[in-house]
Amino acid sequence: MAGTHAKFPEVVFLRRTDGTGYGFFYYSEVDFLHAADSFSTPILRSFVGEPVPGQPEPQAHLKTAIATFIGQAFDKAIPREVGAEGVSRAVAASVRATFGTKVPRVVVLEHKDGRLNIRPGIEFMRHPGHPLAVIVDADAHGGDARFFASADDFAKIGQTPANARCWLPQIVYRLYARTPSVVAGKPVVDQASGKTSVAFRGVSFGIKAPLQERASA
Repeated sequence: MAGTHAKFPEVVFLRRTDGTGYGFFYYSEVDFLHAADSFSTPILRSFVGEPVPGQPEPQAHLKTAIATFIGQAFDKAIPREVGAEGVSRAVAASVRATFGTKVPRVVVLEHKDGRLNIRPGIEFMRHPGHPLAVIVDADAHGGDARFFASADDFAKIGQTPANARCWLPQIVYRLYARTPSVVAGKPVVDQASGKTSVAFRGVSFGIKAPLQERASA
């Protein structure tokens, strides 16, 4: 198996207990650090100058800000104007604060026993033949995701009618017989016709796990 740690995470998941959440891609160490800094720097900058009596330590305040923001993401309370891209920055800051310079290639944020649990997502580097996560790759670093505990779970969602909240897994189920554990679909708008299509890619982490199309009926 390919190495499980690097200087930045390739994918970070925020997974809710209802199977929804986010999936974020970071494309280089520079990209990851920029995302983390874009969240952290404005908060830490507010502490520049003479200390104020009773003011919390900067890093403690940053930790609280990260936890608060990520809590809102779990509660589906992120303002529309902040969106998934804003969450991707808080997530990057959280992952950096947790792991430092040796980061798992895949990281999962989840609630466990009422607490935030940040752990390596080693299960996503194994490929059972169906997606464990399908990501709407609509923003700079990814977007909304749907998670599947088993092939039956994926098939159940894949065979339900699509709706505004869940539509990408149904397309993946219809098009592909086998997939890597992570599938991303990027909405693409044709400038001439105005029609929207989806460009798919599988994320295999260097392991052989191709997208295999279903045979035509």
